[in-house]
Amino acid sequence: MAERVGVTTINNATGNLKFPRVSAKAAGTQATEVEADSASNLELDELTLSPIRVAANTKYSKQLILQGGAQVDAMIARELAAGINETIDAAVFAKVAASAGTIVDKADAALTAADVYAMQKAVLAAGGDLNRCAYVLSPEAMVKLKSATAVASVSALINNNSLDGYQTYYTPQLADADAGGNGLGSIAFGDFGLGMVMAFFGGIDLLVDPYSNAGTAQIALHVNKFYDVDVRQATALAYTKDFAAQA
Repeated sequence: MAERVGVTTINNATGNLKFPRVSAKAAGTQATEVEADSASNLELDELTLSPIRVAANTKYSKQLILQGGAQVDAMIARELAAGINETIDAAVFAKVAASAGTIVDKADAALTAADVYAMQKAVLAAGGDLNRCAYVLSPEAMVKLKSATAVASVSALINNNSLDGYQTYYTPQLADADAGGNGLGSIAFGDFGLGMVMAFFGGIDLLVDPYSNAGTAQIALHVNKFYDVDVRQATALAYTKDFAAQA
């Protein structure tokens, strides 16, 4: 999902990576032909991506392989890989929730169209390209906003799975419960390509071990993936959380 929303992705990285990070964007000023220039107020620091291992394993019987053939191996590997990808997505959207340049807590209040437009305004003002932006909704946000479309004479914010005309994605990896465990919606919006960078250090590492559990006639399958992700320009991201419904 992180790649689908446009997070800048580097594949097959081989070592720690350092990137410039914009903490305050530059601003130009107009001057006469010989007037002194002014400070841009640009502030830069850096972020470092270092390999983080996401791992999973499972066991299955040799009899299952005899009955199902090599396709059983492939099916189980796909399930493990899906679990790893979900773990990575959860880390990506946790970064958005914690570090977005604009974070609005609705505190159980209703979400309004003005809230949606304010997210766009914040990202645009920070230099984000609205043509590359997308919305990401938690499951509760999806239900609450889609339910509101059934009300008569209401112009729905979500139409054909598009929120206010922007590409819209849904993921359970975006948290949708407040500290009290109440089911509340959350939405992320932004130019994810500008706002975040992710690196994969090699591909998926898959090991089939038929020996360690031979005493129980089982085969162990181990999957590893190395990655890291961080926010590069927080102001290109906006996050609204803990809303109860659409007004």
